Amino acid sequence: MAVWALFITAVIAFMGFGLVDPILPVISEQLGASQTQSTLLFTGYNAVMAVAMLVTGIITVKWGIKRTLSTGVVIIAIFSTLCGLSNQVETVILLRCVWGFGNSLFVATALTALLDYSIKDVASTIILFESAVGIGFSVGPLLGGVLGQFAWYYPFFGVGIMMAIAFVLLLFLLKSKKEKEEAPKRKISILDPVRVAIKYDYIRTYGLIAFLYNFGFFTLFAYAPFILGLDALGIGLVFLVWGILVAITSVFLAPRLEEKVGIIKPMYAVLAVFAILLLLIGIFVDIQWVSIVCVILSGAIIGTNNTLTSTAVMGNSPVDRPTTSASYNFLRFIGSAIAPFLAGYLGETISDSTPFIVGGLIVLCAILVMYIKRDVVSKSESRDVKEGEHTRKVEEFMIKDVVTIEPTATVRELLHLINSKHIGGVPVVDENNKIRVMLSDGDIIRYLTPKENVYDFVYSVYIEEDAEQDVLDKKIDGTVEQLITSQNLDKRTLYTISKDENFEKAMNILSKHHFKKLPVVDKDGKLEGIISRGDINSTLFDIISKI
Repeated sequence: MAVWALFITAVIAFMGFGLVDPILPVISEQLGASQTQSTLLFTGYNAVMAVAMLVTGIITVKWGIKRTLSTGVVIIAIFSTLCGLSNQVETVILLRCVWGFGNSLFVATALTALLDYSIKDVASTIILFESAVGIGFSVGPLLGGVLGQFAWYYPFFGVGIMMAIAFVLLLFLLKSKKEKEEAPKRKISILDPVRVAIKYDYIRTYGLIAFLYNFGFFTLFAYAPFILGLDALGIGLVFLVWGILVAITSVFLAPRLEEKVGIIKPMYAVLAVFAILLLLIGIFVDIQWVSIVCVILSGAIIGTNNTLTSTAVMGNSPVDRPTTSASYNFLRFIGSAIAPFLAGYLGETISDSTPFIVGGLIVLCAILVMYIKRDVVSKSESRDVKEGEHTRKVEEFMIKDVVTIEPTATVRELLHLINSKHIGGVPVVDENNKIRVMLSDGDIIRYLTPKENVYDFVYSVYIEEDAEQDVLDKKIDGTVEQLITSQNLDKRTLYTISKDENFEKAMNILSKHHFKKLPVVDKDGKLEGIISRGDINSTLFDIISKI
């Protein structure tokens, strides 16, 4: 039930991307807004998303997954409702910007939360998440079209109500799970993604390609409603089919193309086809059926390219994945922010065909960048295709500076260590740094709690309160070895992982057994590092970046 609550919430959240699309002409008409003003609903939303990519990681580290997730849902519910209550387009634009920030918080944590609560394997859970993305992209425009027939503000109220329901579902269905430790132990700076984009040619090149491609994508997405000649419902139905193609190709077609022919060749092909579709819309802008067909077909191209580009940039990044993802998304969402406003301006001041012709030429520039930087982009093939390796190694993400304790230490020292380091568990190692057991805060609590069920009547009659305190003091001043022995922790299965294993295996172990930490050991059982749930969260941005 928790997983389905998250799934439903994800669908509603991703509906927000396309909800406004069918009602742009209606907003323009009923609020007296120009086309340029109407497209600012996308520009402001995407601009906030771009900037938020630099800070959502830090917020998630400080707040944890559940709180970040809930905050994002509440922000979406409140500000989508406020949009519907407004009667000036400028106010709606500003409120939608805040809505975009709430959506960025949700996107940053949704997949991690699904993995945390799901009992299925990682691959199945990711498919479920991407299905939610596809359904949201499809249903959003349809809902906007259906409700937009009655009034421009009904779709905003619809999202507000559904998000309020989603929040209630999360509140009741997620709280039954034990609160999880989320904080990764690495320091995160807001400037890291910017430094990476400046320093590394590989990320800078793919970021530029994504910027140019997203420029074409959001030119079509934001301006097509103005030239299709359809009412709100008709536009919603067109983008419903478009969204279905996005979902199908991103989940099924793109991975098969990558497996068969690699990444680079399909990217050249889909970018070329996308540029042609945009140019055809621009050239035949007055022929309605041509525009409708080209818009629908672009869904297949966009879904395929989203997955291929994200896989390429993440496949051989020279830096850690969370920073790569933040840098890459920052660059591509800038293109998403500029394109709608420029399309509206060009359409109003020159002609309806101009935005699409400009968008097509910009996408052709992405192909040109790929060719000029072919030595750089070809690196994405060296690992993901030639070696058939689509995952990251544990060594890339594990924390190497591990806090440990020896069996001879006292429980008091153990408590002080956990409290001072703000951690929920610690590995116990011997003098050779070989790990014996993983101690959690729960193990310590169970050890220190008086076992009244054992003493029963005798305990309650003969042991006074002061004596009980003496027992507690004795246990606290006892050794970690005594704690391990009394709890039979040596007999508990110790799950470990090698630094050469893939990241997905680590996620599977943590998710299946509900562990907070997973030790990384060498072939002799010596501790080399550790992975926590927080590290899992911070490395999932590259998967989410496929959105």
